[in-house]
Amino acid sequence: MRAALGVAFAGLVLVLMTIGGPTGAHAAEPDDEPATEVEGETGEGGEPGEGGEPKDPALVSDLDSLVRVVQQRPVLKSGRFELFSGAGLVANDQMYDHWFATATGRVHVSEWISIGATYNKYFSEVSDLQRTVANDFEVFPELSAYRWYAGGDVTFVAIDGKFVFFDDVIAYWDLYASIGGGVTVTSRSEDPKPTGMIGVGWRLFLTDWLTFTAELRDYMFFEKFNAGNEFVNNVVGQIGLSIFIPFGFDYEFAK
Repeated sequence: MRAALGVAFAGLVLVLMTIGGPTGAHAAEPDDEPATEVEGETGEGGEPGEGGEPKDPALVSDLDSLVRVVQQRPVLKSGRFELFSGAGLVANDQMYDHWFATATGRVHVSEWISIGATYNKYFSEVSDLQRTVANDFEVFPELSAYRWYAGGDVTFVAIDGKFVFFDDVIAYWDLYASIGGGVTVTSRSEDPKPTGMIGVGWRLFLTDWLTFTAELRDYMFFEKFNAGNEFVNNVVGQIGLSIFIPFGFDYEFAK
């Protein structure tokens, strides 16, 4: 009986070794390593980067901080001729109501500096105050009505920028200062009077070659009266349109 049990136990062990032996040897073979995720494949972590490598958020952030985009100026003025035509009013003469027609030609030597020449032709009417002083008080002050002005100036662009209308239309503008001089002729004498000029102006580009322009200027000179010479500030405001010639322009570098 014991011999039968021993033979049966030995047979069972032999069967188990036969079944388990190849399985353990197969698991130990180096050629059959478990499959691993290939670097660069898309997983739950994110999308693959260029060249099969995943994007590194830190690297992308560093590149964004280093890259700078330089936008081309929407309008170029350098080398172009500007012709301004407009009309204005004298702000500080109480004895006359003056209005005038004006024309200015400018050569833009750079984006910031231009050299120009201006001519103003004045038209004058007696003011209500002068009529009141003469009729009611019988006082007749010495009067001086402006006839014309001619002179030159240098203009410096101080600030420029752009407006965005309706999230679609972009309009370029600039703010400039002018300084110059010339001569003024008044009703008191046909002799030209040396005149200094300072002013500020604003241009809004409607197209590449057309602008709306507004200016405030102060023309300063000495006027001769019977009581003596008097320093005069002829402060004027004017608006009009400017045309730039040539109508178009070319960038030095392509976009």
